[in-house]
Amino acid sequence: MQFRWAIVDIETTGLNVLHDRITEIAVMLLTEEGIERTWHSLINPQQPIPALITQLTGISNSMVKNAPSFAEIAEELITLLDGTVLVAHNARFDFGFLKNAFKESEFSLRLPVLCTIKLFKQLYPQFKKYNLKVLASEFSIENPAAHRAQGDVDTLYQLLSESFVRFSCEEILAVAKQCYSQSALPSKLTTNIQEIPDSPGVYLFFGAKSNFPLYIGKSVTLRQRIMSHFQGDHSSGTEFAMAQQVERVEYIPTAGELSALLLESALIKEKMPLYNRKLRRKNTVVGFKLVEQEDYLKVEIVRKLCDPDEIKDLYGSFRSIAAAKANLLERTRDFELCPKLCSLEQSKTSCFSYQLKRCHGACIQEEDAAEYNARVHEALDDLKLEQWPYPGSIAIQETCPINKISHFLVFNQWRHLGTVQRQEDLKDSINSNITHDFDAYQILQSYLKNRLNKEQLLLLS
Repeated sequence: MQFRWAIVDIETTGLNVLHDRITEIAVMLLTEEGIERTWHSLINPQQPIPALITQLTGISNSMVKNAPSFAEIAEELITLLDGTVLVAHNARFDFGFLKNAFKESEFSLRLPVLCTIKLFKQLYPQFKKYNLKVLASEFSIENPAAHRAQGDVDTLYQLLSESFVRFSCEEILAVAKQCYSQSALPSKLTTNIQEIPDSPGVYLFFGAKSNFPLYIGKSVTLRQRIMSHFQGDHSSGTEFAMAQQVERVEYIPTAGELSALLLESALIKEKMPLYNRKLRRKNTVVGFKLVEQEDYLKVEIVRKLCDPDEIKDLYGSFRSIAAAKANLLERTRDFELCPKLCSLEQSKTSCFSYQLKRCHGACIQEEDAAEYNARVHEALDDLKLEQWPYPGSIAIQETCPINKISHFLVFNQWRHLGTVQRQEDLKDSINSNITHDFDAYQILQSYLKNRLNKEQLLLLS
């Protein structure tokens, strides 16, 4: 059977696919007839090589000083790879860096990809580890140039050669074909993604031997969303780094989007995943509060507990005082408010904007207080926290025809009080001691803006 593989290995200045650069590339073209051609080059990364990388690979700044840049060898390399299957150990890493490097040089790398970690897992399921050093040891193969591109390509070629002795060409190519369709998946992943349903729920990514998730997400189509993490990570340093660590995926099915959003929010607060930093929420919220000062409204930036009584008079919700100040500064400029009365300046006389004719003099009582206060309300009107619009508790029904889950979610004063499966259990299940959660407020408020979602609403009292 015919095949044309390009066994590839690269060395880089680091692990970040967006910021680090390639320092060395080795290629071996392999067909059913044997080695067709080899190619190797050091690459000038046009950035310093960290000392730790030099210690690992042996590639120093002086070695690449006069080497060609990637742009200079890009056309030759893309021609060499044309019509091949790119074969590499932990292929996501090599392919990710190569794809981005070619893109910067205005070339598009579009090849089938075969990860030999996945291939060897299928061929040798009895092995416990599949890194290149361990596999070479299993076959008594020595690699005197480990962590150098040429040395690793030679080692990988010897491993493949041993496999072609132990298995027929037809058997290896059949297994390789299965691996092509999985090329987007992380090489260490043990979970069968195809067994995850395309229905609503929350998913959790885990690394090696850890019960603490790397990332928590939600979707109404779980399998598609999980795959999207791995298919687009060549353009995101964070996604790429996360994909390199994911070893298993767990999921929790839900009846719909609302319950998935609430569960995701709760789990992120509980588990504090490494890659969900922006969604971690404390028990306080930063916002604006209006206080009257000599007939003029002064805007104060305050931090309050996420409690209905604490936040009912707040305007806006921000993750930090810095974010609140930046937002208020923009509104101050747009509505010509006084920075001093907006807690952005401190002075005993007029504000600096008054000297620039951007403040009408509210800080020194030159502007009419009623006119100024009207502009303050106009500036902050869209940030006012919405009051609970119902006389009492409500229930929202969710039903998923795919996973057959159906339930009622109970809310009051923007708080999620509980979830029950049967309508007759609604009143008995309400827990009025649930504390206010600002994320739940935002989730429910956004959900109820949709007219179709409101149709699933039941008034309980």
